[in-house]
Amino acid sequence: MNPAVAIRNAAAYVFILVLAAFLIFYHIGERPMWGDELTTALLAVNIEKFGLPKVSDGRNTITYLGGGLDADKYGNWTWSPWLSEYLAAGSFKLFGQTTTAARLPFAIVGFLSVALLAFVVYRIYGSHEIAAVAAVLLSTSEAFILHVRQCRYYSLVVFAGIILIWGVYALLNGKKRLGTALVAAALITQFYTNYIVIAGSIAALVALYILSRKRYDKLWQALVAALIILALAALPWAVYAGIWRQAGHTGRENIAEKVVYYLYEMNFHIAAIIIFIVPLIVRKPRSDSQPVRDIERFLWILMPATAALVALAPGIFLRYLLPLFPAACILQAAILRRYIATNKIARLVIVLILILTNYAAYIPFYPMKLLEPSNITLMIHPAAVTLPSLIRQTYTPYADRTGDIIAFLKREGADGQSVFTADSGMALVFYNGMKIINAKTFQGDMKGLPDWIFTESVAVEARKSPAMYPSEEIAAHYTPIVLTVHASRKSGSIPEPDMHEPFTSPNMEELLIFRKKALIHN
Repeated sequence: MNPAVAIRNAAAYVFILVLAAFLIFYHIGERPMWGDELTTALLAVNIEKFGLPKVSDGRNTITYLGGGLDADKYGNWTWSPWLSEYLAAGSFKLFGQTTTAARLPFAIVGFLSVALLAFVVYRIYGSHEIAAVAAVLLSTSEAFILHVRQCRYYSLVVFAGIILIWGVYALLNGKKRLGTALVAAALITQFYTNYIVIAGSIAALVALYILSRKRYDKLWQALVAALIILALAALPWAVYAGIWRQAGHTGRENIAEKVVYYLYEMNFHIAAIIIFIVPLIVRKPRSDSQPVRDIERFLWILMPATAALVALAPGIFLRYLLPLFPAACILQAAILRRYIATNKIARLVIVLILILTNYAAYIPFYPMKLLEPSNITLMIHPAAVTLPSLIRQTYTPYADRTGDIIAFLKREGADGQSVFTADSGMALVFYNGMKIINAKTFQGDMKGLPDWIFTESVAVEARKSPAMYPSEEIAAHYTPIVLTVHASRKSGSIPEPDMHEPFTSPNMEELLIFRKKALIHN
């Protein structure tokens, strides 16, 4: 290779990795964790104490559903597997129980995902351009960056998706042992992070075998072996947690509407659909090897299969589409290189549009803006220059309602004091060591009055609960305090780009709380 070309390629990779490192790691501990993150973090804290993810530390209980539905009879968490919690617990062991430590292992996996994607794509295509474009598309994705900066399983799912693609390509090239091991490892990782997403992977593997079985000797043995390894690894958890009981929570919504919604959100947050239309309408001779054609066939199947099958899961969350990021980035990079092969400037311009803006996703849907709002069932995202905004979010300090309350109680409260509030108060458990009395789930009499009463929720909730004011008799034991806090958006640090609050709210609001008079005397 020409030395100048080698230097240019190396510089491109270095730039992509430096950019990814900045977007993923900088100010990673700036924002307080939100509900789902705190679930992982508090279970990790209990792992440090008890060796297992106990839902109760003797003072507070972690639960989504209540009634023992997300824990076994011994008080161990069973709503989801424990891989993320043990990663966070290991980080706490090394670096202490901080926000940065909670998010660090997942951020590292997110960064490694960018590097691994470039490596795998180059192995498949032998093209530094396709590898670099795929990696830069991933590293500049707002949805990807927001998710991997969380103390949650999200980055593990993306990493597993890349391993799966590598494993399938190895199988197609006759490397049965390597391919089987990689496919099995990817599926096991998916299962032990969030097994909702694994169905799409298995469906795509089965479809690939059906379509290509005549071209590859003993492919079925390798796939069956990988699935057997998965079954053996997954069986202990499946039996222990009784995942069939959780299946009762699926399929209760309109599945067709959810599939349409997921495809629509994929367009705006994962990959512009207009890019994928090109190969469907333009026929072009191909010189790729058969394994490359078949790995692309696998990626084409994986995306709709995953979108359709995750629609069976309860709720609608972009996070369920995270396994599609590697496939989408690879196909976009390959399509651009193949269909605009003779014009490097045109390819560069398109790549810049894709990484800097959402124009490629927005423009095809612009005509829907002309319709009456009542006829629009999907939110039309505004045209935006996304990457500069994401960079500014990364380095700009952030403050919100929850952080204000945490800081106040660090000054005025003490570890072990009790707080009566209309939510789970997990932020106060992790950051302030408080005992939480949740008004929504509280039953029976309190033994003594709580040290603090919050008339409104501590967390930033999607639906604001009515204010709770103590009776005159109870209020006589308290001193009212009006705390000025940021009027944060309802979603705060949630990683969904449409819900995420990018910058500190310029508005403030007043929160009425009550402090027990005995605390003042003491």
